[in-house]
Amino acid sequence: MLEDGLNSMYRQALATSHQVWVRVEVLDGQQQVLESDLVFIDGSVSATLTSRISRTLTLKVSESLYPYESDGLLAPYGNMIRASRGIELADGSRFGWVIFVGRIQDALLNEDGSCQIDAADFAADVLENRFVRPENSQPVNSISTEVRRLISAGFPPATFGLVESFTEPVRTRTWQLDRGQALDELATSGGAFWYPLADGSFTLRRYPWTVPAVPVVTYSDTGPLGSVSASRAARSRAEVFNSLTVTGERLNGDAPVYALAQDTNPASATNIYGNFGIRHQMLRLQTPGSSSAAQGAASTNLRRLVALADAWAWTMSVDAALELGDCVRLDVRGRTGIVQVVASMRVPLGHGSMQVAGRSLVLGSLEGVE
Repeated sequence: MLEDGLNSMYRQALATSHQVWVRVEVLDGQQQVLESDLVFIDGSVSATLTSRISRTLTLKVSESLYPYESDGLLAPYGNMIRASRGIELADGSRFGWVIFVGRIQDALLNEDGSCQIDAADFAADVLENRFVRPENSQPVNSISTEVRRLISAGFPPATFGLVESFTEPVRTRTWQLDRGQALDELATSGGAFWYPLADGSFTLRRYPWTVPAVPVVTYSDTGPLGSVSASRAARSRAEVFNSLTVTGERLNGDAPVYALAQDTNPASATNIYGNFGIRHQMLRLQTPGSSSAAQGAASTNLRRLVALADAWAWTMSVDAALELGDCVRLDVRGRTGIVQVVASMRVPLGHGSMQVAGRSLVLGSLEGVE
C-alpha cells in the first residue's frame, strides 16, 4: 500500500461519495515539467507483476495534441508522462498518489478525431539499452548489488525503493546482448521480480505470494464500506507444478550443478504423493554456482509454481493507493477471509471502476528432495 493509503480519513472517504482527483503531467527527458495539467478525454494505467514492463499507460487526447512535428509535446522521442490519481475532500484537501511514470512510446491519430498516447515505465528504458558487447558479471557482487548495477547502467537516472538482500554472490559468467535476460535470470535465481514501482523507482522483491504477510486492507461486496461490485475466481492446474529441477549450467566449462525441489507436504493439495499427480518442470540458470544456491533457487521457485492454485479477480471502486504485491483480504460472495496478493490491476484515469487480479498466498513447508 502506498504511503498514507491506510489513513482512516482516506479509507472512510473512499467508501462514500467523493470527488475524483486526477492529474496528468508531461515531462521532458530530465523529468522537468513541460505541461502540469494535460487535458485528456480518457485513459488508464495497467500494471502486472509478471511482465518485464510492469506498468503501461494509455491516454486518449484531442486530435489537436497529435505531434505533427517531431518536437511536439507528445512526440515519442524522449518526453514522459506522469499520472497521479486520488480523491479531493470537501475542504479542498487531497489524498493523491503517482500511479505511473514512464516514457511516451507511441502516438496514434485515430479516424474518430482523437489521438492515442501509449507510454511504458522505466523498465522499457532498461530493456532497450542492450549490452553493446558481451557483459561480464562482477563476482564480488551479491545478486542485489548486481541487479542495481545492471539497472543503473541501462537507465542512469534510476532510483531504487526496496531492494531485498540476497547474500549469494554472483558467479563468473558472461551475458550476451540482452540486459533484460541478465536481470531476469538474476532475479529468478533469488525467487524475485525486478520492476519499477508506481513512482518510477525500481525494486527487487521476492515473489510476494510466497512470503508470509498480513492483509493490509479488506475489500467487501456488502455493507456501508463495500467497494467490490463484481468478483470471480478460477482454479486451474495448467500453470501449477509440484516438482522442479534447477540446473546451474556454466558457459565456462565447469560442471553444472543440479537441485530438485518437490512438494512433499502431506497437507498440501499439490503433494507429489497425493491425488494431484506429478507435474515436473526444468529451470535452466547460469547464476547458481553451487549446489546450495541451486537448491535455494529450486525451493523458492517451486513456491511460485504452486502458488497459482487459487486466483480471484474483482471489480471495485478505485483505490489509487493499492500497489502491486499488496496482500489483501476479500469478503465476497458470502465468503470471508479470502487472502490474495495483488498480481495485476487496471486503474482508470477518468470515471469508472478498477480491475484487480490476485493470487493466493501459499505458505507452509515445501521440502526439497535430492
